[in-house]
Amino acid sequence: MRLNSDSLRGVFDRWIETVASVVAPAGEAFSRPRAVAIDGLSENAFRIAQDPGGVLTLVDGAPVDQTGHAANAVLRDARVTVTLPPEMFLFRDLDFPSKALDFLDGVLRAQIDRLTPWSSAQAVFGHSAPVSVGLDRIKLTLAAAPLTRIEQIVRAFGAAGAHSVVIAARREGDETAAPIAVHEGAFRRERTMLEARRGLRHALVGALAFAGLSAAASGLLGAWFETRTESVAAETRQWRHAQMAGARDPDIMLHKHKFEAPLAVLVIDQLARILPDDTYLRELQLGEGKVELAGVSADAARLVAMLESSPTFSRATFSAPTTHTPNEPGDQFHIQAQVNARYGQAP
Repeated sequence: MRLNSDSLRGVFDRWIETVASVVAPAGEAFSRPRAVAIDGLSENAFRIAQDPGGVLTLVDGAPVDQTGHAANAVLRDARVTVTLPPEMFLFRDLDFPSKALDFLDGVLRAQIDRLTPWSSAQAVFGHSAPVSVGLDRIKLTLAAAPLTRIEQIVRAFGAAGAHSVVIAARREGDETAAPIAVHEGAFRRERTMLEARRGLRHALVGALAFAGLSAAASGLLGAWFETRTESVAAETRQWRHAQMAGARDPDIMLHKHKFEAPLAVLVIDQLARILPDDTYLRELQLGEGKVELAGVSADAARLVAMLESSPTFSRATFSAPTTHTPNEPGDQFHIQAQVNARYGQAP
């Protein structure tokens, strides 16, 4: 699957929208806004119920008091209920089967075209509490008004900082009945959603920036380690080459051979002390830490033990079978042994 910048942006926007839609209601659940009731005197004039002298007027889409100042102080973070005058609504008395209670809103929405001059998308509407009239039927009062006309009022109070705005209708001559709510604007939730989106975007940008810096730092550190590893490897190779070059140097090799090779004088001296008088050598070869002897002895079998008893020799063995010739005074033998004597060591 190929991802471009637009698709990634769409993914991030959907994620932000999802998280914000969870955060905003959660934050609203902990808020306790104060209630402000307002009575509509006309489409543009209103009176605060708690303050009969407090009259508000919509000027350029914003509520102002009698002095011409914005009414933000009264409306800010308040749950405002605006009860508009009856002439702004269309009322209809309806009755339905009791079973319609389970889907009453859908029934009314489907009937808006027939009951009002507006479509369901162009109108706001609400109904009074259903009352049973017997014979398994209910009756209620429907109140409807054009959406654009009501939204102007809702947006005006929302712009003044209201937490939420509920628009209600009271039927003329029925002042004792509860007002019928027809529309609600949750501005606090909208503002919270906006703040949540903004905060999430900043957090996301910060996380991406941190990830980018971490990746860059990791890359630099990795490059430093790689360079350092190559440097150590190069130094190791140079050291090995130097060692090998030194090992091939004639003087060093001769000096090394001098200490590692057996000392012939010590070997001959030890053999002269060990071998009995009835034994004489015909051949002696010394090299690579070993000595090879060939000669004649009246009792060749004892020679191996005699060599082993000396600290100068070890691992003495016959390197060939012992033979006897009639014209010889003894046995012909061939023996090899490891030489332990080195330069500078006592035998």
